[in-house]
Formats: sequence, C-alpha cells, structure tokens
Amino acid sequence: MKNLSLKTFFILAGMFVNVSCDQTFEEINKSKNSPENATVNVLLPAAIYAQLDNFGGRREGFMGTFTQHFAGYYTSGVNADQYVIDNNSFSFLFNGLYSGPLNSYKDIIARAEKEGSWHYVGVAKILTALALGTLTDVYGEIPWKEALNPNNVFPAYDSQEFIYTEIQRLLSEAITDMGKNSFRSLADGDFLRNGNVDAWIATAYLLKARYANHLSKIDPTGSATQALLHVDAAKAAGISSTTDLKMRYEGTSEISNRWYLLWQDPAIVASKNLLDKQVAQGDPRLESYWSPNDSQTGTIIGFVGKLNGTGANEPISAVGPEGWYGKPNSDHMVATYFELLFIEAEAAFRLGNLPRAAAALNAAVKEQIELVVNDKADPRIATYLSTYASETAATISVEKIMTEKWKAMFTMEEETWTDMRRHDFKYPNWITIPKKDDGTQVASEFIRRLLYPQDELDKNPQKVPKVTGIFARLWWDK
Repeated sequence: MKNLSLKTFFILAGMFVNVSCDQTFEEINKSKNSPENATVNVLLPAAIYAQLDNFGGRREGFMGTFTQHFAGYYTSGVNADQYVIDNNSFSFLFNGLYSGPLNSYKDIIARAEKEGSWHYVGVAKILTALALGTLTDVYGEIPWKEALNPNNVFPAYDSQEFIYTEIQRLLSEAITDMGKNSFRSLADGDFLRNGNVDAWIATAYLLKARYANHLSKIDPTGSATQALLHVDAAKAAGISSTTDLKMRYEGTSEISNRWYLLWQDPAIVASKNLLDKQVAQGDPRLESYWSPNDSQTGTIIGFVGKLNGTGANEPISAVGPEGWYGKPNSDHMVATYFELLFIEAEAAFRLGNLPRAAAALNAAVKEQIELVVNDKADPRIATYLSTYASETAATISVEKIMTEKWKAMFTMEEETWTDMRRHDFKYPNWITIPKKDDGTQVASEFIRRLLYPQDELDKNPQKVPKVTGIFARLWWDK
C-alpha cells in the first residue's frame, strides 16, 4: 500500500471510519467502522485521516479567536470571538474523535497485537494519547475507562488527572512497542511518515514533554523536570523538523488543506493583535501567515487585521494560498520540533537553568522562521533574530519565551490556548478580553473551556459532569 495516493486513503477513510457529529455512545459502540476482513494497514490510514484532518480549519480557527491569532469575520466565527459558545458549538470535536479514530485505534491495537504487528500497536497508542489530550484539554473530565465498551452505552467520566496518567502510560507503552519487531511493515499503512519508526518514537517523546509541561500550574518543578527528561529523550531519538507530525494534503478537490477551504469562505480572519505586531516588528513571517489579497475579489488589500469581538466589516487578511500555511497542498502542523524547543526553554527557565532556557528559545524561534519563510535570504530574518532570538542568561524571561511561542504556534491553536490558560493570559502582554462594536467587553474574563455536547447531556445526563460554564477551570488550570 505504500504507493497509494492520499486520494485512495481518503476513499478508505470514507469506507472504514464513520465519523458522525451526533452519535451517542450507544451508536458509537455499535458502529461497524472496522470490517472483520480489513487488515491493520488498511484501517490505520483511515483512522489517521479522520483524526488529523480535524485539526485544521474551523476547529483551530475558532479556538484561534480565543488565542487572538484570529478574529471571527461573520456568524459562527464572530460567535466564537464573542464567547457565544453553547453545547453544540464544538460537538463535532467530541463526537468525531470517539466515533471514529478512538474506536478504530482500539480495534487496530487488538488486531495488531494478535498478529504481532507491533509498530501498528505503537502508532495507534501514540495517536490515542494525542486524541485523549485533545479532548481533555478542552473538556476536562471525559469518558475513557468505559467509553469504548460495547456493553456500556452510558460511560462514566474519568478525572482529568487520570486521563493525564493514561496519556503518559500509552506513550511509554508505544515507545516500547515501536522497539519490537513487527510482523507487518508500517510503511504499508503510514502515509504520514512512510513507516519511519524513529520519527514516531521522537513524536511520542515530544508528546510526553508537551503533556508533562501542561502541569506547570499544579506542579511547577516536577512538570519541568519530567518535560526536560522527555526533551532529552526526543533529541536522542533524532527529532528534527523532518520528523514533525503534520497532516498531509494533496491539494485536490477531495483533499485540500482546511485553511485553504477557509480562505474560500473566510469565517476566520487575521486578528489585529497578531498582524499589527508582525507589521510593527518587521516579522519575516508576515507573508507566510497572511495573504495580501481579498479572498472574494482578488484585489490587493495589504495586511489588515480585525479587532476581536467586533462584527464583520471591510475585507480583512486571512490565511491564503500565497503563504506557507494556506496552499491547497500545505501541511497542517500538529506536533513539531520547534514546539519541543519552546517546551525546553520554558521548563529550563522554571528550573532556574537560564543559559539552557535562553539557548532553547533562540533555537526555537530560528527553527520555526527558517521552516515557514520561503526566502531564506530575506534580510528581515537576521534583524528579527537579532532582536527577538538573541537571549542570554541575563536577559531571558518567561514573558519572552511565551510571547515568541505564541507567535510561532500559529494555527496550532488548541495548544496555544492551553499555554495561555496555564499562564492566565498574561502573555503576550497586549492580549485583552474582546470588545463588541459598542465597546463593551464580551465577558468579564477569558474563556477557559468548552461545553459538553447537548446529545451527551440528553442521553447520558447522570454521568456528564456538571459544568457552570465556559469560565470554569480545568484540573491543571486551578
């Protein structure tokens, strides 16, 4: 299967992964996503596609209004910008991950263990951990121990603390599994890395570092210590920009980058809070992030941002096909080497290792800029690095680390939102609660979580945790 196109994988995803936006757990557990005669090398790419394609476009764009990389342009985008969030706003995220990928990964693990295809077991566990992290970092308590049990359609919700231990357990087991001999070649079912086992191991350590670092508020020293151990292990495993976990797109009408689709229908556009800073600071990534053209008319509008919280107005810059992120065949970043370097910088700073923190920040900024800026000779690169990525032990600060990370983690919005909640929205220091057209704030505080889907409240009311609203804090955000 290694020579199959992404279009073929797209067809397989439609055949074997039934992702519904309104499935209950009764329907999820009864679904026939994995035919008995399908092999794991057929099931894996379909599950990967269903999971990672969910990362781009509207999902990340709506969360990007929370981080103020983006602003809503109309209807649903403006609602997200104004914190008009109800129990149906993100139901596709909750239901989609349970009804498709998580169900499929459970089946893949069972089949692959039985036949000794350990590399498939490892990848399925890594991506299961990622899916659990995605869910718990926006909902807190989620079903897991009972979630995929066909005999229990009303699963209990597990604590976020337990989910975090499960994430680390799955990733540790996956690293062990990836080190075993595998009956079936991973290259036959891995359209992301073409069977590169070392890249998957590096990703597992990166995710271990990410989720350890998330616990900075409740265990500053312990989380930093664990994060750096995983950073060191990821480096020993050969992590680099070539091992980045990213969703690939062909750029065809069937499989196009989600940001390109948003360019054609721009519910999400540039926030002034990011774009104006890029212009003022001579950021060489400006053209890599934003298009200077209006998506509807094609006319040149320059680089124009929109105030968060306000209604639709004149044409605003958006992620477009001229830049690095918005081509029809652009990859969507999910977990990256430069993210690992930012994690290293933050964790080292918390532990008082200021030389390491400074070196890691400088490397992280340089790595991300060189990745996304096409013209490597652009003179703005050297100027920017001299100003914002030449820190020393005497000048480094957590504000500089988190502000530069905020700029670099563009389109990786859930992770950025997690960072901002961990630091109580202190960084960047120019972020403020959005205001409506009449100048009133959309709320008295920043948004902290999503709400459970309405169909879960209707079908499983005894088990769904009682949540007071979108300002209720998660376990790691106390």
